[in-house]
Amino acid sequence: MRTFARRFKIYSIALLALAGVLHAGKKPEEQKGYDKGKDVGLKAPKGAEVLFDGTMESVRKNWVMWPKKDMEITWKIMDNPNGKGKTLMTDGGKRWGTHDLVTKKKYTDYEGHVDFVMMGARGDGKPDGYSNSGVYMQNRYEIQIESPKGKNVQDPYNWKIGGHGIAAFCMDRVPDRNAWRPNGQWHAFHFVIKDAKWDGDKKVGNARATVWWNGIKVHDNAEIKHANGGIKVTSAPGGLKLQEHGQDVRFKNVWIVDQSK
Repeated sequence: MRTFARRFKIYSIALLALAGVLHAGKKPEEQKGYDKGKDVGLKAPKGAEVLFDGTMESVRKNWVMWPKKDMEITWKIMDNPNGKGKTLMTDGGKRWGTHDLVTKKKYTDYEGHVDFVMMGARGDGKPDGYSNSGVYMQNRYEIQIESPKGKNVQDPYNWKIGGHGIAAFCMDRVPDRNAWRPNGQWHAFHFVIKDAKWDGDKKVGNARATVWWNGIKVHDNAEIKHANGGIKVTSAPGGLKLQEHGQDVRFKNVWIVDQSK
């Protein structure tokens, strides 16, 4: 049974990878099912919690560093590299997991939106290098942000597709579609997460999430089987976390509609 389950998982990943490749080369807005209302620039609806509005004041109000909450915020306010307004740039660490940013408020069920742009190596002003970050729902489940290295920087699915590629539930589930835009262009994750089901402290059902990447639905009420990085899954709510990984990744238009009961 274990051998069958392992093979089934491999075949499932391969089929999802093929689906992504079939859409490679098409801009998201040229693909079937594109929803402009889930793409870059989607305005926060009435009642939403705006977590970053372009100012450091909003960062200090809504966020703390992770994992050391008493650490001074190292991330920086930067110009938009291809538009108006200000952005929030990852900064402070060269190794993942040491200088992340997480919301002070914690959530279980919610709708969220994050715009981001990958700019490659920090400080060189050239968006043609490797970038890595992530959006962690409940500070557990990562929607991966990653661009390829070298000659394939324009399309990561010519580089690799798998549990560590962009828009994957990291180390868990690959996206159903390829909605890539080249480095230096804005991307968007729009997502709705439903908490795992609990019987007291015993988990009886996994968390589920629907995710749109650049207006393309890439996870449809999909089960999230694992938290990334060995994070323990409990019934406690968790914050929205943005990962620092040592490269220049910038964020704007970050908001949440809390749907927790």
